[in-house]
Amino acid sequence: MPNNFHSDLPPAVLAAVQQHLDAIKAALAPYLVSLTPDERRTMLRMADKTVAFVQKTSDYAANNPAFVPGFVDLAELQQDVAGVQALTPLRQQFEQLALDADSTVMVAGSEAYANSLIIYGNIKFLARNKQPGAQAAYDDLSQRFPGSANAGRKPAAATA
Repeated sequence: MPNNFHSDLPPAVLAAVQQHLDAIKAALAPYLVSLTPDERRTMLRMADKTVAFVQKTSDYAANNPAFVPGFVDLAELQQDVAGVQALTPLRQQFEQLALDADSTVMVAGSEAYANSLIIYGNIKFLARNKQPGAQAAYDDLSQRFPGSANAGRKPAAATA
């Protein structure tokens, strides 16, 4: 079985990254908006073609004030467009970082789970063959084994 994750993450590196993330969060906090799941679900969304459409519309509106209805605030539109342009590169980097972190957790977790299954199988075999200590380990692990009918249950008390 290949081992694709074989790095110890130094606590100092993790602490430094956390400090940087905290600083980024604090610096952006006054400018970011939090939405509820319902708000996200019902909101209009911009994609690549929509970004170009909005930029062109903003340009036309800025150059031809007669195109702008009285109830539309052109300055707010231009501020929104500038916000999209400023935050998009950051969002793309955050998304790539999140994807890479998620992929790394997935690889490390997959490798840890695969090796744990092998060890669990060996403990199960050893318990059947009366290896000292194996039965207790098997009983403990079988309560936690994902998908097991016994998962999360305590072993039944031994009857004499």
